[in-house]
Amino acid sequence: MRIGIIAEGRGDLAVISNILRGRLGLDFEDIQFLRPQYALDETDLHAMPEEQFSNWGLVKKECSTGSLLEEFLNSPVDEERLVVIHIDTAEAELPGYDVTRPSGSTGDSAIELHRRVAAKLDEWLSGRKLDQFRYAIAIEETEAWILTLYQKKETSTARDPKKALKKVLDQRHSDKERKQLSQMRAYEHHDRLSRDFRKRSTLEDCATRNHSLRLFLESLSARHE
Repeated sequence: MRIGIIAEGRGDLAVISNILRGRLGLDFEDIQFLRPQYALDETDLHAMPEEQFSNWGLVKKECSTGSLLEEFLNSPVDEERLVVIHIDTAEAELPGYDVTRPSGSTGDSAIELHRRVAAKLDEWLSGRKLDQFRYAIAIEETEAWILTLYQKKETSTARDPKKALKKVLDQRHSDKERKQLSQMRAYEHHDRLSRDFRKRSTLEDCATRNHSLRLFLESLSARHE
């Protein structure tokens, strides 16, 4: 099996690839980063064409009209292929994304927001075979998924997961470790923090503390168990 990933950012690529390796037993070579490009540094973004980096708007564009999906899925190589589409919900109500956030901050609200974003992705992928896709919808951001590795409480309702994760890491790490993390590029940073997702038992335990992570794992297991 080969899985392509379209994500908002390089850090998200790291988190999702670690999850795929833990859940499906894939090797790194079985995963292909379609968007954003893996090798380029974030500091170069302003000088690069939009096709070389990503955000939710470019995820939408790729779902709707992108050639990367077609090229990957229509490869002449005879092997099963899927594409994982990642998107955060932090910007869900922005024009163009246009998903109304349900009221409240409960687990049920997180599940309903996930359902609404999944319906939006279905809309953006209209005309394509939806069974070729899996959705990695992170509420609010993939940092909420990483948080499950570092605390033993539900993380679905964290409204600022980046801030919450930084606070936890600052408490756990020495000054030297914090400095090392701060100097890493996004991919290496998130890969370091989420590497334990490669252990299936750890990943399954973490999914009990985040609704959207659990839904992502269930979408993978629906076909591969």
